[in-house]
Amino acid sequence: MMMKNVLFAVTLLSVALWSGCATGGGGHAADKITVTVSKSPLGQAVGVTLTAQFSADVKNTDNHAVTWSLAQGGTACTAACGTINSSGLYTAPAILPNPAKVDVKATSVANPDKSGIFQITVFPITVVVIPGPASVGIGLQQQLTAAVTPDSAPQTVTWAISATDCPANDCGTVNASGLYTAPNAIPSGGSFSIEATSTINPPNSIGVSNVTVVSSRLSGPYAFRFSGFDNNSKPVALAGNFVANTNGTLQSGVQDELTAAGHNHCTIQASGSSYTLDANNHGTLTLKTNSGGCAVNTRKYNFVLNAAGNGQMIEFGDAVGRGSGQFSLATKSAFNNSSLTGGFAFGLTGANIISSKRAGSAGFFVADGAGGIAATGSLDINDGGSITSRTGFDTALSQYSISSDGSGTLVLVSNGVTYNFAIYVVGGKTVNATNPLTLYMISTDPLANKPSVVGEIVFQDKTQTFDKSALSSFSVSNLTGIDTNGGTLVSLTAARGDSNGNISASYDANNAGAILAAKTFNSTYNATGNGRYTVDWLSPAVHFVLYLTAANRGFLLELDPSSRAVYTGTMDPQPGSGFGTSEMAGTFAAATGSSGVSASSQVAMNLLMTPEGLTNFTVAGTQDETDGGQNAGQTVAGPTNTMQDVGTGTITLTAPVATKYVTYALDNPKQSGFLILHFEMIDVDPANTHPTIIFAER
Repeated sequence: MMMKNVLFAVTLLSVALWSGCATGGGGHAADKITVTVSKSPLGQAVGVTLTAQFSADVKNTDNHAVTWSLAQGGTACTAACGTINSSGLYTAPAILPNPAKVDVKATSVANPDKSGIFQITVFPITVVVIPGPASVGIGLQQQLTAAVTPDSAPQTVTWAISATDCPANDCGTVNASGLYTAPNAIPSGGSFSIEATSTINPPNSIGVSNVTVVSSRLSGPYAFRFSGFDNNSKPVALAGNFVANTNGTLQSGVQDELTAAGHNHCTIQASGSSYTLDANNHGTLTLKTNSGGCAVNTRKYNFVLNAAGNGQMIEFGDAVGRGSGQFSLATKSAFNNSSLTGGFAFGLTGANIISSKRAGSAGFFVADGAGGIAATGSLDINDGGSITSRTGFDTALSQYSISSDGSGTLVLVSNGVTYNFAIYVVGGKTVNATNPLTLYMISTDPLANKPSVVGEIVFQDKTQTFDKSALSSFSVSNLTGIDTNGGTLVSLTAARGDSNGNISASYDANNAGAILAAKTFNSTYNATGNGRYTVDWLSPAVHFVLYLTAANRGFLLELDPSSRAVYTGTMDPQPGSGFGTSEMAGTFAAATGSSGVSASSQVAMNLLMTPEGLTNFTVAGTQDETDGGQNAGQTVAGPTNTMQDVGTGTITLTAPVATKYVTYALDNPKQSGFLILHFEMIDVDPANTHPTIIFAER
């Protein structure tokens, strides 16, 4: 009897223990259950009418079943929030809910007190047409692209020319892929709209590009600069200006040239100079100078145009050398001495004409608006590894002058040494960093121990205090140099300053075929006054001087005699995050920047980027390339490319040859219509020992 009582007690205890664990199932306590909710596709955004699949991860129980529900602020939703089925498939409403945030809740069946929540935001489906607005030459074609947001929305639209804006029906045509063909005459009604309508939610999802058909996209005064090498691998640098007529002819201009023979100033002749536009964003340019003036009387270039009508060009078709440069529409109202008022920083790159060694210089000066230069200023020079740093300018001898055609001279005298430059006004304002006054600049000293360099002068933002706080956020820097064996060194760096003298950074590099990927370094910087900074860059550290024109923007010059790479480059601000494939949508003009050596290939590209879901985009287009020969109109194709949230990505081409680039975006997409306007890239193929920086812009 006693044994039966003991067995009965044990049985009761076992039942009690079993019952206590039953809530959790599988022998687990119910209060240990956790529920985690995730979403596919990734991200918190869901477009109206679209769906998203949710899943729940239930742990500490064998019963993984959940019930799904929607709520806002802890209160159960009505149908205005959308619907979710028993499998976790959420369907957003057709009308944007108010508020737009919705909680997707998964509740454990094993223990209804346990749940997980994933908060989403329902967005309207919007369409942005790129480029917008667009200027198209008569009879030419412009590829339009539509970016549909949020990124998870299908990137499908229908294209049409607005009948309301084009009542005469003489505005040209647009096909199903967004390729617009302009008519052979300017439309009678002037500008008009091309519409892209989302196939998902047509009533509220129309993007518009205002299109203007023009006689020519090149018209008016232009300033240009160029650097490269002749057929004997001797350095060449040019700067000048010209006036383009709408019929493909040029009015006369002027040009300063640095070659192995020294400096020449010559006239660009109208006769023999011309341009063509064989596509809306591509053309050719021929500049002929007066006989007996410049060393080469005719130079030819192929160029690609950005949306603003400014061009990047490579020497092409003249068989006298290779190199790259740019031309920009100039502002005539700035063609006077009074336009130069305030502080200006400059960065120049080139070579010593005698030794052919790479050289660079950077500096700062203050102009008084009347041709005078203040005593405050500095100039740093790296001439093949020989470093010179000068402080202060002689106000009695330093001066500048700008003539009515936009050309001019600049003389800087420091410690008894005179430096002469030719300057060419581009345009801009002396207010802040939004549109700073910019000039092209080239040294004009005769053969001497002074580098022959060309580059830019940029107005310093006068609202900025140039102390340590000017480096207080994210930036992207590009650098080009050469190694002791004549190989080219290029790098792209994403950095963040803390406004207290410290920098953390990550960079990619192609050091003459040695590839570095996402290598990190920490550094310090010092403000020496007037926008001049010293900073150690890269790893192992190389010493640089940095002249800022605005916060996180300026010119870099290596001042490390032990390196002798003579690195030069620029820094631009960047937000540090918020990038994606949809921000890359549209057309870009891309071309090679200043080359380190004569063996570097030059390329000018027109690229079309098309998003393919959340993580990839495709690349198509054409390019001109000089790689031991001259290859025009090559087809460019790249089916799988990436852009990460932090602004770095890859472009992998399968044509014309297999090539992989690392890309760094520059802009803040939220401040530029949710689009990346500029990016830089380097070839990371180990076989390419003479890589270049390629600059891309819309």
